[in-house]
Amino acid sequence: MLLLKRGLSHYRQRVVSVLTAMALLASPLLYAAPKQLTLKYDLLQQGISIGTVKDQLSVTGNRYQIASLAEGKGIYKLMGERTLSSQGQVIASALRPSRFESRQSKHPGKALISEFDWAKKVLNMQIKDEQATDTLTKGTQDLLSVMYCWMWQPPKEKQVNLLVANGKKLALHSFVVTEEATPLKTEAGTFNVIKLSDADGEKTLYLAKDKGYLPVKLVIQDDGKRMEQVITSITGQ
Repeated sequence: MLLLKRGLSHYRQRVVSVLTAMALLASPLLYAAPKQLTLKYDLLQQGISIGTVKDQLSVTGNRYQIASLAEGKGIYKLMGERTLSSQGQVIASALRPSRFESRQSKHPGKALISEFDWAKKVLNMQIKDEQATDTLTKGTQDLLSVMYCWMWQPPKEKQVNLLVANGKKLALHSFVVTEEATPLKTEAGTFNVIKLSDADGEKTLYLAKDKGYLPVKLVIQDDGKRMEQVITSITGQ
């Protein structure tokens, strides 16, 4: 996934897939809809900024839309932009995706499109130029909606699990949840956070409790390299 060797597309897929965990107990929506939020992140490799991510979330009534744009800086900009989009409903204090898209500007023919048919409990996937299906289970998220499902279902257990559609298949992930005693300081502010860590210690996600459990920092250890996605600004209601 590293931008250095595999390009922004691969990196963005790995970054977002780290956000695969689920709240086992539902809680009410923390903010009144409609909601408009814009989050910006800095992407760093070994402490050096190599790209940015901009996410925009809109909730109106029981409908949500999320758009995400990732692009590199300097030589990494030549690798093209990566866009993700998710739309669906807010139902029973949870996000329920209806459509997910993943596109790379340098490879328009390699789009990943997932359609969630909840009535038939079927996930229909367009994987580049091929078609595939899988069985939908209640609570399933996609690679983008999983970033924001915490706003409706904050993690309540020491271990949380989530089934996520990554554009090519459904995968189950588990994370250990701990509360950090020391606030996290970022360019966007200082946050009280909880930490979600995978079993092998390669991925760690920080959620800001005082910002509706939005993701504010992500750390990935891969092949001896440290990758980070750190919040730089939060605007909106």
